[in-house]
Amino acid sequence: MGQGESEGRRIDLQIVSNDTGERFSFTDFYRREKPRLMRFFTRKLGNPADADEFSQETLTRFVRAAPHPSLGSPRAYLTRIATNLLRDHAERGSTRISRQLTLLEDGVNAISSLDPHRDVQSRQELARWTAILQQLAPRTLEIFLLNRLEGCSYRQIASDLGEPLWVVQKHMLKAIRLIDRQREADND
Repeated sequence: MGQGESEGRRIDLQIVSNDTGERFSFTDFYRREKPRLMRFFTRKLGNPADADEFSQETLTRFVRAAPHPSLGSPRAYLTRIATNLLRDHAERGSTRISRQLTLLEDGVNAISSLDPHRDVQSRQELARWTAILQQLAPRTLEIFLLNRLEGCSYRQIASDLGEPLWVVQKHMLKAIRLIDRQREADND
């Protein structure tokens, strides 16, 4: 077999579900599961482009992480990867926002009384962001402030409020989405 012939061949991972005994190729699995992942991520992220990127990343991680071609429930395994990816994204996003809010607060506190223009500008910016955060539902704002201002972890907030961790993560994701939309609007 020549070099050109081997380059044109693809190896398709075979997956066997231990639940049903069904055997199928990764290509079939991809075609079946990608639309489901797209719906899941579009619903959670609100952006089809991000949903496509997250779907691709989920499927890539599935192929890399699958310990062997025989899985108890390949679909459940894929869903777990997608959920973890979304959680990691929310945690990374919240860290990025935290740094930006810290910079904003530092900027407001560092204003010299000798520069009234900067003082007015900073107060306007602070009022603007306060108004943006007031758009959040009261419970979402409470959770966001506990995390950002009080420095509480998601687990600590969940424990203190008697909520499941996923509920706290959901509220934080809503707050992060709002802030991201405002930042994107500012950049336009």
